[in-house]
Amino acid sequence: MAVLSHDVLDAMTDGGLGVALFSPLDQTRYFFPFRPIQVSSMSLSDVVGPHGVSVLANECLWVWIPCGLIVMVFWLWSGRRIPISSTG
Repeated sequence: MAVLSHDVLDAMTDGGLGVALFSPLDQTRYFFPFRPIQVSSMSLSDVVGPHGVSVLANECLWVWIPCGLIVMVFWLWSGRRIPISSTG
């Protein structure tokens, strides 16, 4: 799941070279048409400055909050199962 989700999230970023989804068989790099995730700068001054805060907020909105909601749904779904007893 981690490898697949990483490729999907990378294809949703607004920078970089794209994702080589079928490497090593095909070196074509892909992006999704919908790319809302901002790419972080590699400059330390940008990461700790206003741009870094903007990128972090964007990542929370498009990555961490949906991931948390998915985990919460699965956690609630697994906790609400009614056990079947053999004693009837």
